[in-house]
Amino acid sequence: MGGCRLTIIAIALALAIPLLTAYAGSPISLQREPAPIRLAILHGPVPVSGILLYPWGPAGTRSAPLAVAANATLIPVGRDYRVTNNPDAQNEVSVSVNLRNGKNLIASANDYRGYPGLPGDVWCGVYSTLDGARSWFEQLVPRTGPLTQVTVSGDPSVAFDADGNGYVTCLGFSRTLNDNVLTVSRSADGGRTWGTAVLVEGTTPNVFHDKPYMAADTTAGPTRNNVYVTWTRFISGAGECGNYAAPIYFSRSVDGGLTFSTPTEISSAGYRCSQASQPAVGPGGEVYVSWVNGNRVVVVRSLDGGLTWGPKTTVAILDPGEVYGGAPRTPHFPSIAVNPVNAPTGNRVHLVWADGRFGTADILMATSVDGAATWGPAVRVNDDATNAQFFPWVAASETGKVFVSFYDQRDDPNGHDLAVYVAASVDFGASFQRNQRASASSFDPGTWFIGDYNGLAASADFAFPVWCDLRNGGNEEVYIGAPLSLVPGVPRMMNP
Repeated sequence: MGGCRLTIIAIALALAIPLLTAYAGSPISLQREPAPIRLAILHGPVPVSGILLYPWGPAGTRSAPLAVAANATLIPVGRDYRVTNNPDAQNEVSVSVNLRNGKNLIASANDYRGYPGLPGDVWCGVYSTLDGARSWFEQLVPRTGPLTQVTVSGDPSVAFDADGNGYVTCLGFSRTLNDNVLTVSRSADGGRTWGTAVLVEGTTPNVFHDKPYMAADTTAGPTRNNVYVTWTRFISGAGECGNYAAPIYFSRSVDGGLTFSTPTEISSAGYRCSQASQPAVGPGGEVYVSWVNGNRVVVVRSLDGGLTWGPKTTVAILDPGEVYGGAPRTPHFPSIAVNPVNAPTGNRVHLVWADGRFGTADILMATSVDGAATWGPAVRVNDDATNAQFFPWVAASETGKVFVSFYDQRDDPNGHDLAVYVAASVDFGASFQRNQRASASSFDPGTWFIGDYNGLAASADFAFPVWCDLRNGGNEEVYIGAPLSLVPGVPRMMNP
């Protein structure tokens, strides 16, 4: 039993998600996450901020703020800020904005500074701002509750509920033991302090839990403040994917993250070689979950807060392959958002992914106007047709605007260095305005590991993209565009 358990840990991407490179029903190639990288560099001047708060230091200990604007009541438009300020790497970023206070955001990442007192490795990093991203508190998720059983944690994602409570979900395990937990921690003060981690699922024989993602219900209905978590279970010995299976699992909390329901599978037979799940909530409390299954994105919907699930629908995709030949790797996973503004026939649901059908890696989006029962044609989001774009994320604001962020090679004549761009749609995803650059400079992605995805949040007419950025001496840090405003004018169609 223990040998099988360690085998799963050896083949799974424990902190970054496993890369599924084969179509459904065929053997899937799993790559091991590289060892932590340590860069002894000096941070140069950059247009960023970062208040560093170590949860394990003396009471009140923090570094001096870096370039914090004097007038923190004004939110800057179209400028990027550095969230983290640490010589170790951070990657795989998520972000959420507090709908009760648009200047309060929380972000998370794999943080390679490692938890104090443990072997130098990686832990869930969580970062908060109360001034619209100008200054940040950096910290690691406290090693409490089930996290005390493990020595490594990562794959965090964050969410705010309708009352402004923040949540972060973390995967935890030990590299040489059989421990493996999935947890959620809650903050009642905008992400400055975090409560005891709560168990979603614990160590299970022959199973490795991977890539959790979360969402919270911010609607006014009976499922208000429900918290949802989905993830992949890698099950050793099952035959669907060669010598294992990879179904998608779901759990929910109906008491503000104090307890979570018994995990249930939502993928079912024929969909058990899957990865990269993401939950999203509709304006009536509808719950949607998307994931990738070979050459298709799969979507399921629940109308009762995740108790039961309707039929699956799919959108065909064409994986464009590794942009850099695998160093760094560039998996092409989907992202989902449910528009707060319904269509006459039901929820508007937006799916984005990187696709190779037009020659290079492009960002495509499909929209459903009937609650994911059917899907419209794919629309190309990027307005550059020559270079590669990848790592997309989608978000829709309460005003119905749709935003998509992505890495983009267009500003490098050699088609190698990366910038971050954001596209905006004011017609519910039928077309996109001219792409806006979110990052102040391009950077060389290197050859190590930049994560498998980035993140994006939206509020009203503004987008908050977050990403892993290497502009500062090659060190991987979290940056945010805070915020990007809509481009005025008539939207331009981006259909190829």
